[in-house]
Amino acid sequence: MTRKNIGVMQLALAALLLAGCTKVEPLETTAIPQSSPTPAKTDQAVIADTVSRGAVGVNPLAWANPSTGSVGVIEEIGVDPESSCRAFVTTQRTLEGETRFKGLACPSGDSDWKLGPAR
Repeated sequence: MTRKNIGVMQLALAALLLAGCTKVEPLETTAIPQSSPTPAKTDQAVIADTVSRGAVGVNPLAWANPSTGSVGVIEEIGVDPESSCRAFVTTQRTLEGETRFKGLACPSGDSDWKLGPAR
């Protein structure tokens, strides 16, 4: 057998081996249950919710919003004498920087609380 014949046979064998690699098999996967995505909350909604669960007084209470990456500390919570709302002071650290502000969180009629205009 000549070198040329050996080379042709090796090439033919390689082609046969590679041909076996091109067979497409269906990919079997297990069923993954679909979970309902949690709707993204605004920083205001997270702050109002945290104020609604906090105790009245000067007890620092941290909050974080995984939807936006914002964090802060509610420094104090007080009772608004004119309504069922709660007055509060908080910090808010976002990508733009840190601010400190006063606000008013009020029950909205359903189970949520919403920020109202500060007095």
